Amino acid sequence: YMGAFSQLTIMLKIVAFAVVFALVFVSAQIKPTCNMPQVWEGRRISFDPNERVYRNHSSEFRTFSRYSYDGINQRKRIFEEVRFGSQPSQRLDILELFAQRAAYVTNLETRKCLIYTIPPNRPFHRHDLPTNATFEGYETLGAYPDYLTLSQWIVPNTTSWRGNGTRYLTFTQNSCVPVRDDFWSNQTGFTYEEFSDVTLGLHDPNIFFPPQG
Repeated sequence: YMGAFSQLTIMLKIVAFAVVFALVFVSAQIKPTCNMPQVWEGRRISFDPNERVYRNHSSEFRTFSRYSYDGINQRKRIFEEVRFGSQPSQRLDILELFAQRAAYVTNLETRKCLIYTIPPNRPFHRHDLPTNATFEGYETLGAYPDYLTLSQWIVPNTTSWRGNGTRYLTFTQNSCVPVRDDFWSNQTGFTYEEFSDVTLGLHDPNIFFPPQG
């Protein structure tokens, strides 16, 4: 009787171990989902620190901006201070309307507004997670109980308005709010892009109206 009981105990332990192993294996194979909000605003910092020469000028730039994003209607409004290479910094108001293929760029110092046609071969630059992105893992900022968990992704061999290269994306774990959207290419080197103070929705429903006058 004791021998049969011992064998049953061993079998139950083996089954329990197999179930736990299966759950761990399945969970490791499940790719996390990340559906980014489509309308949001935030602060954006973007720069290229490598100072490479690309297309006869330095690829170095640095921007600090207030960024409004509408992925549904493919619209962006950017109030930014930007500097290219050794040139003086500029304060610009940029409105991009990809459905109309039009961009309005206003120099906030001179109040001069230039209207550009967005080339048909330039797609709207989305911050969504591409379907071919590979999940790299989670990162924790801070320490318990004051911490934030981020999901990290990589997209090799991708093409964007910045060229052909590798894209590195970071989102918050639960709400998939964009945190970083970095890019590397052999032509321009590394481009850093960070979002902070993100809020969902728009503070002004008229933010995407073209400037008047």
